[in-house]
Amino acid sequence: MALVIDGVFFQLAQSGIARVWRAVLPRLAAELDMPIVLLDRGGIDIDIAGVEVVPFPSYKSKFNAHDSVLLEKVCRHYDASVFASTYYTTPLQTPSILLVYDMIPERLGFDLTQRDWREKEIAIAHARRHVCISHNTRKDLLNYYPELDPESTTVAHCGIEPAVFKRADESAIAAFRRKTGLNRPYYIFVGSRAQHKNYKNASLFFDAVKTMRKVDFDVLCVGGEKNVEASESGGHKIIQLDLDDESLAIAYSGATALVYPSLYEGFGLPVAEAMSCGCPVISTAHGSLPEVTGTAALTIGGFSVPEMVEALNAVRQDTVRTQLIDAGLAQASQFRWESFSHDISRVAQRIAADGRTGKFKAFYDKWTELRALQGDVDVLA
Repeated sequence: MALVIDGVFFQLAQSGIARVWRAVLPRLAAELDMPIVLLDRGGIDIDIAGVEVVPFPSYKSKFNAHDSVLLEKVCRHYDASVFASTYYTTPLQTPSILLVYDMIPERLGFDLTQRDWREKEIAIAHARRHVCISHNTRKDLLNYYPELDPESTTVAHCGIEPAVFKRADESAIAAFRRKTGLNRPYYIFVGSRAQHKNYKNASLFFDAVKTMRKVDFDVLCVGGEKNVEASESGGHKIIQLDLDDESLAIAYSGATALVYPSLYEGFGLPVAEAMSCGCPVISTAHGSLPEVTGTAALTIGGFSVPEMVEALNAVRQDTVRTQLIDAGLAQASQFRWESFSHDISRVAQRIAADGRTGKFKAFYDKWTELRALQGDVDVLA
């Protein structure tokens, strides 16, 4: 009896979803009363006690049905009672738990006929239980898939590493400033600045910066695209860096504010991490963000440049900063990976127990027939 986890997302990217699994895996291994097998399709550099890392063929988004056959074979080899994917892959008859990160493609009108998003739909249908990373994500999941049993969908908020994401001391902040050349106050923006439908809403922030004539601050972009909007924007220095967690915590600690004007988030991990470092947050009330920020952020509508400018100025006032920092530290203390991992473990054990009774057999027998038909079509195509 084992939990087989497909590490496919590590092949695709090393962004937020990979960070979630890196945090969860050691805690699952410590808590779960079954061995964990992690399938390495590339990009995994993990050595965790209780987690066996097994090489596995790279993922290709065309022959998904045949990929499911391979996944089922490895699940049977390891006597898996539960399967989980870091993204949207599925076996055939091994019961699966699906971690639902967001409903961005559905909510923002992506082309859902694309194969990757069809596989997401398949993964949702295959899973016997769904763990959503926010109440808003769960609400959207049930809205788009009303046939799902609400009792099979639960919520587990993401966590933070308090030993890493904490307020840095002044000497560490000063060293970071010297190394990066950020000698003036600076705002920080985390993640991609260019997406389909612009849902991260980065353009609002940078449009606001361009209108601010008083050149007494700079901008640090962490992660995302290598090319920033401009090395100088009206005299404001804008730089891009890729930072590890320890350096990111220092960057948050020294920043004037994290600017996070997203129009949709499955959770919004940078917001929780920034607050845990004593960094004020400018954000919106869209998606799951109110669940993360509570009343601890400076909230804007997300569509007005003047409103953004007003928020950027307001967060530099001492009274506003003190209030946001204190509230943010208290709010961030609610989010811990131990709680998240416990919820995943509990659901995995429930699926394993139900599977042993034969509860899912009829469903997965029919599923296997249908997936085989899809595989035949893929070959012909």
